[in-house]
Amino acid sequence: MSSLRRYAPFALLVAAQIVLVVVAPSRGATTANGPLGGQFSGGPAASQQPGSSPTGTTLPGGSTPGGVTGPGATTGPPLRGSGSSTTGATATASGGGVQAPASGQTTGRPFCVSGLLEHPPCVATWAGGDNGGATWQGVSAKTITVVMYRPKDNAAVDAILRETGTYIDPAAEKQQFQLVTDWITKHYQLYGRTIKPVYVQGSCDIAPPVDSCFRGDADSIASSYKPFAVFWDGDTNESAFFDELSRKGVVNWGGWGFADSFSDNLRPYHYDLFMGGDVQAEFAGRWYCQRLAGRPAQYAGDAALRSKTRKVVVIYPDTAVTTPAAQHLERVISSCAGPSNVVDGKYSSDTSTAAQQSTTSTAKYKAAGVTTALWMSDPIAPAYGTKAEAAQNWHPEEVLAGGGLLDYDALAQTYDQSEWKHAFGPSDLGQTVNVDQVDAGKIWRAEGKSGSPNANANLLTAYELSLAEGITAAGPKLTPLTYEYGLLTAPGYDQWTKWHDQRLVYVKWGRGDYTGISDVREVYYDPNLKSPTNGRAGGYVALRAGARYPIDGMPTGEPKLPAGV
Repeated sequence: MSSLRRYAPFALLVAAQIVLVVVAPSRGATTANGPLGGQFSGGPAASQQPGSSPTGTTLPGGSTPGGVTGPGATTGPPLRGSGSSTTGATATASGGGVQAPASGQTTGRPFCVSGLLEHPPCVATWAGGDNGGATWQGVSAKTITVVMYRPKDNAAVDAILRETGTYIDPAAEKQQFQLVTDWITKHYQLYGRTIKPVYVQGSCDIAPPVDSCFRGDADSIASSYKPFAVFWDGDTNESAFFDELSRKGVVNWGGWGFADSFSDNLRPYHYDLFMGGDVQAEFAGRWYCQRLAGRPAQYAGDAALRSKTRKVVVIYPDTAVTTPAAQHLERVISSCAGPSNVVDGKYSSDTSTAAQQSTTSTAKYKAAGVTTALWMSDPIAPAYGTKAEAAQNWHPEEVLAGGGLLDYDALAQTYDQSEWKHAFGPSDLGQTVNVDQVDAGKIWRAEGKSGSPNANANLLTAYELSLAEGITAAGPKLTPLTYEYGLLTAPGYDQWTKWHDQRLVYVKWGRGDYTGISDVREVYYDPNLKSPTNGRAGGYVALRAGARYPIDGMPTGEPKLPAGV
């Protein structure tokens, strides 16, 4: 364990059971394939073929380099999940709400994908003809090259993943990637093309991640395979990989909870499924202000704390892509609870010092009169932090910010259970079910396989399906700009549709919004619950039957939790 530094990414290969984060039933029969051009304000327009600009200076199209800028606050259109942002950019619909592709002739009939939970929006059926041929790097008249990336294996990390039941070996991962590709090619409208899949296991270790190495892997992928798109489904703080791919003109998916300015500055290249960091901050901040601020910390484990007005510490990893969003959250809470009731809790993601950091920080928070620990962290920080809390006989409220997989049963089981039994808050994740009930299992069987896929195969499945959605939405003349316009103007999932009597997540991209998940539910942790993820003790229970809330529909008043939480 002492060799694991900047450890945040290790748990993020967790996947299959987190099904409803990124899957849902069919969407409405509309889409938004629009004209070419720089429709959205922000970063570079993809106006020329990639690769002509030197690395580290400009992006294709002549813009300044991407990256995190400013304090992390976003401007522009309404936040996702609000009533005014669910329709995307304005465009003229035709054919009963189904828009024509960006180019080419259509039959006037809708083309809709069925058979999975993850259904891309319907598009107008293409009549065939010229698809533009080689419209961008990695695109020909017949193929679209898509790379799935995986970093070098790390023995210590893999041992932890196996212990939590979240490991998938490269051979099984590659097999599922190929199966999903085959299914997409058969069922999605790709305008005369098929997806050419390339599975790459890189040379870089995620523990610790070294930016220069990941830039090197990105450069190697761009030069060797010349892909149109790359996805990496398990990363929280290695931003250089995505930045470098964007500089090379490659559409890329991955990077959980990054400050939203990261994607804005790299447009039209960078996307992710999980809620962006600044939107997460707005959700968590508004929830805290409406539910907890100014009230006694009644769910703390210490009687003395329960009588005090809440004073919160926001605990987060201090990196370029996570700090701005965490400080955004602190500002939101300060605006309703007062600055004196908010404590900064940044830490370094370095397991060689994590135990000592947690011991020192816990003593500081306890001495400062903190009643409530709000975790906007990676999923391993609470393992250290709750152990330190228990050792110092300090039992505050443990509050989730919503993301980072802290709300995933198998990982929460690794936290000190005497502390985490006081955990509650917003959660991005939806109801967990067996892998056979979700798209990884459905595709597995549809492609003629017996038995079940690896239990952790649904995350990569959902990433590739969503990536392919952008290809369908782009229309025949596939470029990063048509891809951006098609995906960002597509309709979102119906947030109130039920499936197996559970509310689903709401997924929506939109103008200035390059990440998908767009609402939350409320949960509390029950250390005695038998988890459906692995059959072990410890799991999350949803409040209000799993109801999901957009940013402007958050409940108010103190949450009603069972005794003992």
